[in-house]
Amino acid sequence: MREHLQFSERPSPPVCRAQCAPSPPRMPIHASDLARLFLENNRSLCAYLRVRVASQHEAEDIAQEAYARLLQHDQPRAISFLRAYLFKVAANIASDRARRRRLHLRVDLARSSEEQIESATPDQQLHAAEQLSLLARALSELPEKYRRAFLLCRIQEWDTNRIAADLEVGERMARNYVSRTARYCRLRLDGTTPREARREVIP
Repeated sequence: MREHLQFSERPSPPVCRAQCAPSPPRMPIHASDLARLFLENNRSLCAYLRVRVASQHEAEDIAQEAYARLLQHDQPRAISFLRAYLFKVAANIASDRARRRRLHLRVDLARSSEEQIESATPDQQLHAAEQLSLLARALSELPEKYRRAFLLCRIQEWDTNRIAADLEVGERMARNYVSRTARYCRLRLDGTTPREARREVIP
């Protein structure tokens, strides 16, 4: 007599209901909120950007890009949050554009310098080396804060706020250090003696 083997059916997995229910879709920022944000903050936003960029047109262009990015933000927030977020986005866009411009300028200057070096005569190369040596000597003749402010501005590309904080002076004094150092170096390169240059530049 044959034995009939019986296989029990495998239990089916539990139906996923409340815990597995899909989360509701994120809602984009409502156009009316953005319109209200524009009406209440556009003038102050453009003024905020104007001190960071080269022209009013660029400030307005960055503001428009910031609104476009904000429209793509998928988390509805209070208007007060959106305003802070809008200004942060706009500041980031301005910083990114400035960084790209500096990069392009460096590339152009590097290419120009390479072309000038390749085409320079031995006498021109010697003159350039002498000018660099004189510039280094002129910087060494200045007080430490003048020299540091100038190098942070021209080499590290720090803004005056950051330089002022580093030197623990006011922003106006930081600007003076940079401009006076540039003036001093120019005088020295033109043949002015250290004593005469200091008398004219440093109070």
